[in-house]
Amino acid sequence: MAKSYRFDPSRIEVAAGSTVTWTNDDNFTHTVQVDGQEDHEVGRGEQVAIAFPTPGTYHYVCTLHRRDMDGEVVVT
Repeated sequence: MAKSYRFDPSRIEVAAGSTVTWTNDDNFTHTVQVDGQEDHEVGRGEQVAIAFPTPGTYHYVCTLHRRDMDGEVVVT
């Protein structure tokens, strides 16, 4: 995650079985929710790691700021 209410990068490609870690470098709490899965709250300076075992394209969003903060993980 990056400052200014956006994910950076907003799109990432990883191999199946990889884990993606989001780090909140902003001054505000954000969340990470992948395609309707559990919503993970990520406070200032905190991280959340999510595994992607199956190929596909997964949309993610900050449920607190969904209008501005979203992206996708492409798993190959």
